[in-house]
Amino acid sequence: MKSLRGRLRDPWFLLSTVLAIGLVLLVIVPQYRIFVASSEQALGKTVFRRAGDGSLEHVPSSTSGFEVVSDADGAVISRNGQAFLTVIPLSSQQVVLRASAGGGITVEPVDDKQIKVAGSGFDLVITQETFRQSFFGPVVVPDPLTVLEDGEDQIVLGHAENAYLTFADQKPTHGVGNFRAFLTRSRYVNAIRNSLIVAVGATAIATVLAVSLAYFFARYNFPGKQGMVTLITMASISPPFLGGYAWRMLLGSQGVFTRLLDLDFTIVGIHGVIWVINWLIFPLIFLMTYDSFTAIDNTLIESSMSLGADKRKTLFKVIIPLAMPGIITGVYLGLMTAFSDFGTPYVISLNLNVLPVLVYQEFMSEVGTNFPMASTGSVVMIAISSAILMAQRMYLAAKSYASIAAKSVALINPPRRVKVGIVSYAVLLIFMAFVPHLTVIITSFLQWSSGIVQPIFTLGNYVRLFNLQLSSIYVSLFLGITTTILNVIVGVAIAYIIVRKRYRIISNLLNLTVMVPYIVPGTVLAIGFVMIFNKPPLLLTGTWMILVLAYFVRKLPYSVKTAEAVLYQIHPDLEEAAKSLGAKPGRSFYDVTLKLMLGGVISGATLSFLQIMTEISSTIILYRPPWKPMTAVIFENTTRAGSDFGVASAMTVILMLIVYVPLYVITKKTRMSPKGEENFATYN
Repeated sequence: MKSLRGRLRDPWFLLSTVLAIGLVLLVIVPQYRIFVASSEQALGKTVFRRAGDGSLEHVPSSTSGFEVVSDADGAVISRNGQAFLTVIPLSSQQVVLRASAGGGITVEPVDDKQIKVAGSGFDLVITQETFRQSFFGPVVVPDPLTVLEDGEDQIVLGHAENAYLTFADQKPTHGVGNFRAFLTRSRYVNAIRNSLIVAVGATAIATVLAVSLAYFFARYNFPGKQGMVTLITMASISPPFLGGYAWRMLLGSQGVFTRLLDLDFTIVGIHGVIWVINWLIFPLIFLMTYDSFTAIDNTLIESSMSLGADKRKTLFKVIIPLAMPGIITGVYLGLMTAFSDFGTPYVISLNLNVLPVLVYQEFMSEVGTNFPMASTGSVVMIAISSAILMAQRMYLAAKSYASIAAKSVALINPPRRVKVGIVSYAVLLIFMAFVPHLTVIITSFLQWSSGIVQPIFTLGNYVRLFNLQLSSIYVSLFLGITTTILNVIVGVAIAYIIVRKRYRIISNLLNLTVMVPYIVPGTVLAIGFVMIFNKPPLLLTGTWMILVLAYFVRKLPYSVKTAEAVLYQIHPDLEEAAKSLGAKPGRSFYDVTLKLMLGGVISGATLSFLQIMTEISSTIILYRPPWKPMTAVIFENTTRAGSDFGVASAMTVILMLIVYVPLYVITKKTRMSPKGEENFATYN
C-alpha cells in the first residue's frame, strides 16, 4: 500500500500511466477492431443501386446468402428459396418494402444512414452509400435515409439520389470464412502474390545497387563524396507517390520519351512498379549499409589481409559479414516500404492488384464499404509485416556481430581510372534517384493540354495553384507542425520513462506499443481509426483531429527512438547532481537532461515533420474537405481522368521545397565528417 501511494505521488508514474492508456486506445484498440471485423460474416447481404431514372438495379457481385429475383415492378429477396421481402421503387428517392411471407413489418430508425426492419423470417439493417464525389471536390451532403410511411403491411423509405441500398442480416456471425475466401479466391491471392513480387523484386535490385555503392563510399576516397551522401540522404525522404507520377509521365503510353522516341513501350504494369519502388528504397538501404561499413574495426580487415586472404575473400568473409546488421536492417526497411507502398502502385497502374490498393478499394467501394474483407486484408498485411520483422530479428539474433573498435576503416586513395569509375557509378545512381524530382520541376513550368505536357514555358501552373489550392499548403503546414510538436513532447516523455524510469510493466508496454505502428501499413491504421472514430462520442472522421492523431501514431517511433538514443549517451548522474544541489525533478530534467538531448530531439522532430508532410496512405482514407493536405491534392490530380497535371507538378515542387530545405540543414550538421575520412591510406 505504501509503495502504491508512493507511485501515485510520482508524477512520472502518473504520466506514464496516462500515456500507456492513450497509446492502447490509439494503437491497440483500432487493430483489435480490425481483427474483430475480419471475422464478421454476414448471414446474408444484397445491394441495390437507385438510378436517376427511378429504376432499381440489383448488384449481383455484392450479394451473398440471399437470392434476388428482379422484374419491372421491383425485386424479391429470398433465402434458401423462401421469399421474405419485396422491394418496389416508388420514385428516384423512395422505395416500398413489403413482407413477402405475410405478417407485419416493423421499422426502427438508427441514424441518417441506417434503418432496422424486421418481419416474418428476416431481421435486416438497411444502409445507404452515395457516390464519393465529396472526396475529390466540394462537400455534397446526401439526403438521409428516412422512414416516410410506417404501416403494418409495408413501409416507405426515403433516401439520397443515386444511392446504393444495402440489405444485410442484423447480427453477423464470427468465423474464419473471410480468411478462407481471402486465401482461395484468385483476386485476393493475386494481390498477395503481386505484393510479394513487388516487395522482393524491388528490394533485391535496390540491395545490389545500394550495398555496392555503400562499400565504395566507405572504402575509397574520391572528390564530391560528402555532397553525394547529402543528396542520397535527401532522396531517402522522397514523397512515395512522386516516383510513380514522374516515371509514368516520362514512359507511360503517352509519356514524354514514349512519344518523342516513338516507343512501343509503357512503364504501366508490375515491372514499372518494381522499377519505381527500387529507386524509392535504394537510399534507405544505402544509408544503413554505409553506416555499418564505416563502423567496422579496420584491424580485422588488416588481420585478414596479413593472414593471406586477398581483397575478394576479405570482402565476402570479413567485411560483408561484419556489416550484415546494417545490410539486413536496410533490407528490412526496404521490404516494409515496398510492401506497404500504396501511392506507387496506384499511380503507376490503377489495375495492378496489390494488397494496399486492394484494401483501399474494398474500404472505399462505391457499392458500399466492405469492412469485413477490408479488415481481413489488413490482418493479412499485418501478419506478413510481422513475419518480415520476426525473420529480421531472428537472423540478427542468431549471430554476434560485435567487435572492439580500435581503429576506423582507412580510406583507400584509388588510381584515377578506379576513381572515375566510382564517381560515374555514384552519379548515375543518384541521377536515377532524382529523375522524378527533376521531371516534376521541369514540367511544373510547362503547359499541359488534356493530360499531355507541351514544350511551352508558363507560370500558369503556379498561378492556378495559388488561386485554387493555396489552402492545402496551409493545411499541410498546420497538420505537420501541430503533429510534430505533439510528437516531440510525447516522444521525449516516453523515451525518458523507458530509459530512466524503467517501470516494470508500463515501460515495457510503452516501448512495445510505440513500435506497433511501424509494422502497420498506413491504409490499415487509417481503417482502424475510421472504425473507432466514426460514431459519437468519438466522432472525429472528417475533421483535422483524426489526421493529427493518425500522423502522431504513425510517426511517433521516430521521435521516441531518436530521443532514446541520445538519452543512453547522457549519464544519469548529471541529473542527480542537479537534484543534490536543490533543483526539483522537473527543473533538473529541463535544465540538464533536456538541453543535452536537444540535438537528437531536433533531428527526430525534423524527421517526423518530413514524414508527416509526405504521408499519403493514411491521408487518402482519412481526409475530407476542407482539410485537404498537399499530398491529397497531388494524388487526386495524378489519378483522375482530366486532372490538372500542371497543378500537381507545381504542388509537388512546393512540397519538395518544404521537405528538402530543413532536411538539407540537418544533413549538413549530422554528416559533415563521415567516419574514416580523416585516415587515408594508399594501396595499389
